[in-house]
Amino acid sequence: MIYTFGCSVTKWYWPTWADWLSVYQGPVTNLAFKGYGNDNIYYTLLDNLHKIKTDDQVVISWTQNHRFNYWYDQQWVQNKDIEGFFPDTNKQLWYSNKPLTGLYRAHPDYMPSLTHMIIHMFQTIYNTQLLLEQHGCNYKMMFVHNPFLDCRPIYSSEFKMTWTKKQIISDTEMEVAREIVALKPFSNLLDRINWENFVSAPTDPYDPFSYTGMWEYFFNKKEYLIYAHDTDPHPATLVYHDFALDKILGWDYKNAPYRNIAKDISFESLDMPMPEFTQQDFIGAPDTELLRRNIRDKFDELRRN
Repeated sequence: MIYTFGCSVTKWYWPTWADWLSVYQGPVTNLAFKGYGNDNIYYTLLDNLHKIKTDDQVVISWTQNHRFNYWYDQQWVQNKDIEGFFPDTNKQLWYSNKPLTGLYRAHPDYMPSLTHMIIHMFQTIYNTQLLLEQHGCNYKMMFVHNPFLDCRPIYSSEFKMTWTKKQIISDTEMEVAREIVALKPFSNLLDRINWENFVSAPTDPYDPFSYTGMWEYFFNKKEYLIYAHDTDPHPATLVYHDFALDKILGWDYKNAPYRNIAKDISFESLDMPMPEFTQQDFIGAPDTELLRRNIRDKFDELRRN
């Protein structure tokens, strides 16, 4: 079994790299969910580790560093008077056993610094590496995009996402990144991360410019941009198809037997109506299915072939 973990770049309304792995390499249990941060990914893995056997494989796609989560309790929430920040889900957060107690994304008034977010991300990666190596299973990791990018959303005067506009690390981001790399505890982390288990590993872990992921792969070819959705920023399923074969499996993606199907689905998805987030999505479970029924049926047929 292949277990996959990540955010919406791993599980979405059209097939992602995890779905294509299920077609080309074998059964996949996809435990990703849209909106997940790296803490969600880590604790989802930890929560499901007992199911993973030593001959299984784990593939993790780490998301943006700004998706920072905290462990809350009701007393702290009430003291800060921020109960209105939480979704209307009967005061349940991730892993709640009582109201307003559990894991949830950071309140915008209590966000840590970008430096802390980046270091925390790499610390989570290293902790996950230790966990998986202790467990004894095979694993691979990768980035959604360069982990040193500043993708923090803009909250004022109106909310705006920024991660969709990030392609190349800027001079300002490079300056911050180099300051972080120069910190001894962080360089110690870089030395201990097993980069051989990374898909599209940086050529030099000390060079922030050399980090890439799915997002950079997406913008590398004009062919992929042709299939970009009218309003949704996620890569088309053709991008995921080629990335899965090219980068994860190391296969010839151009002559792959189902590449034309990936093109067809990408074309059909160009103007797919995108569901809005519901309250439940804010604390979504990792086993939630997102693929449209007609696409899921098509993939079931491909897996049988």
